[in-house]
Amino acid sequence: MRLSGFSLLLSVGIGIASLADPLAAQTRPACLRLLKPTTDWGVTTNATGELVLESIPVTAPAGWDELILSWNAGTNLQLRLEVQALGTAGTTRWYPLGVWSAEGERGSTNHVHDDAGEVDTDILRLKRPAASARVRLTLQGQREQLKLVALAFYNRQLAAVEQPSDQRAWGRLAAVPVRTQAEFPEGIDKWCSPTSTSMVLEYWAHKLKRPDLNFTVPASARAVYDPGWGGTGNWSFNTAFAGSQPGLRACVCRFNDLVELERWVAPGFPVAVSISYSLLKGRAAAEKGDGHIVVVRGFTPTGDVAINDPGVRRERVQWVVPRAHFIRAWVHSHRTSYLIWPENEPPPAVN
Repeated sequence: MRLSGFSLLLSVGIGIASLADPLAAQTRPACLRLLKPTTDWGVTTNATGELVLESIPVTAPAGWDELILSWNAGTNLQLRLEVQALGTAGTTRWYPLGVWSAEGERGSTNHVHDDAGEVDTDILRLKRPAASARVRLTLQGQREQLKLVALAFYNRQLAAVEQPSDQRAWGRLAAVPVRTQAEFPEGIDKWCSPTSTSMVLEYWAHKLKRPDLNFTVPASARAVYDPGWGGTGNWSFNTAFAGSQPGLRACVCRFNDLVELERWVAPGFPVAVSISYSLLKGRAAAEKGDGHIVVVRGFTPTGDVAINDPGVRRERVQWVVPRAHFIRAWVHSHRTSYLIWPENEPPPAVN
């Protein structure tokens, strides 16, 4: 399929019910668009000689009021990212979503807001839903090194309806290596995201026989650190680090329900997910500042969720979460997930 020249990877078209059922897509809050960044962009040069790419409008079937942008690029390419929402009165400005490079300047931009929307580190949040968005990339480096651009749309005005489970995933576990942030004093309560990202990277290092993908936890934390936010939990920066590795692709997405995660994990694609730690443990309510990242490595024969939890001692990293607890905890982040996969292996279909 082609969308005005943009190539969409529909096998990862999370939230796109099917081409034959466009009405269903209009009722599901989450939608992921993966775009090939080498075609269908307006190309200009700014006053300092940097290449500026501006996309055509990219449409979300159900509209959106939250957007997370992901990108994969070579190690010597720097991106300055801004997003513009179309279709909502007052959103005529470009909202800055940060500067990133693998080894140079990096940082998100907070406290950017107006009557139409605001930037919250890695999320562009609108006051009213829009139908589409555009992306602007300012590059230092060769355009050909830009491998992927992804837009994860979410509409908070819609309630996701849980779909029947895919029991083919039940009883399947991926051999995700055990790592813990608790072994590092500087990261004991801060490094859940890079530790989870590094676990998934080490999994692919073993599976693909690629030792170059095996990064230590401190190295991963340095690679994703966001000075603008003051931590390592920037979702877009974590997938930018993973996706900058040769042969890998990565992006942030938001799933619509647990069955989409089951279909991704079943064939051996572990996923790092953002959850409320309090709800994961079965408590009555989420607590302020209890956001956490864990790796879903599979499901038990009865459908409970097997995770690697980087926030505990090594002997406790692997544990099983009751299915209901996991669903409540994951919904807290609108089912935010890190997808990391080899570029030469078709990622799992979810629709």
